[in-house]
Amino acid sequence: MITNTRSLICLIAVMGVCFIFTCGCANGGSPAGGNETLPAGAVDPVQDPDYADPYYWLSLPSADKPVDVFYVYPTVSSNATGFMDVNSVNERALAQGIFAAQASVYEPNANVFSPYYRQMSTQVAVEPGMLATDTAEFKRGAVDVERAFDYYIEHLNEGRPFIIAGHSQGTMALIELIKNRFGDDADLRSRLVAAYLIGYTVTDADLAAAGLTAAQGANDTGVVVTYNTQSPTSAGGPMLMAGAHCINPLTWTTDDAYAPASENLGARFYNDTTGEFLREVEHYCDARIDPETGALTTTIPEGEDLDIGPYSEGVYHRYDYAFWYRNLEQNVGDRIDAYLNATGSGGA
Repeated sequence: MITNTRSLICLIAVMGVCFIFTCGCANGGSPAGGNETLPAGAVDPVQDPDYADPYYWLSLPSADKPVDVFYVYPTVSSNATGFMDVNSVNERALAQGIFAAQASVYEPNANVFSPYYRQMSTQVAVEPGMLATDTAEFKRGAVDVERAFDYYIEHLNEGRPFIIAGHSQGTMALIELIKNRFGDDADLRSRLVAAYLIGYTVTDADLAAAGLTAAQGANDTGVVVTYNTQSPTSAGGPMLMAGAHCINPLTWTTDDAYAPASENLGARFYNDTTGEFLREVEHYCDARIDPETGALTTTIPEGEDLDIGPYSEGVYHRYDYAFWYRNLEQNVGDRIDAYLNATGSGGA
């Protein structure tokens, strides 16, 4: 997923997200310890999760809609082992909280499947010059995601078209997935409605390896939707690197045209650690792509005091879903309709 030119800053990006989602200080959350007694039937956390067992699925819905979503959550673990303990009640609760905050955008239009995986935690030590994706901890989590996806395709999908979606480390793992599974599999590519790979850099090299293209509009299918949110004055965060693709979630264009806040159908804020809904604000913020950096820039309402975690001024990584929630929700439905109409797949 990360090319040889990408630097150690990639790991910093992941670790920053971990602090946002696991410390939960602004919302009264607490970090997971991961030391609970294993529940009956659970295996030691160093053993591979068995995705034939529903225990290892965060979301395993009945398939009552014609399209699925395979969703991978961002970093939630601060486990001292360096990777998430998928048997930990506390760590599972953190994954469930961010699922409610993000994956709920897909649920009105699709069946959302989501595995627990042994993601890299905030506690990973990295030698100078080493890439995040070179660590054993990240690789273990990425392999879990691929194994879960393989099980999903073989046993749960039943031939339906699907979306893949994630954020931050979840997107990182999904970039590995599309490169390893989609490039040589025309059937998978033909059934892909879209890939919402939000909150991390997706480059031309990533797309070429996967045999996919970046989204150019609101209704194209089989494409990758990606962006990283920051203020116009921000120097940017470690998730945004050279060559990043970006689409504007208010206009669904890739040029630098300005979209006023009146185009924002509604930002929706949650407590990321618990999944508690906090508030919804119509016309919350505007959007414009910076053509020089590939950033999605926005100006939030005056007086807003948002917790952006450990990042520098105006890095709104934590809010990549929240700011554009209703526009994303609508777009998921629009792309599904476009796919079903083009393929004659019909309804449920």
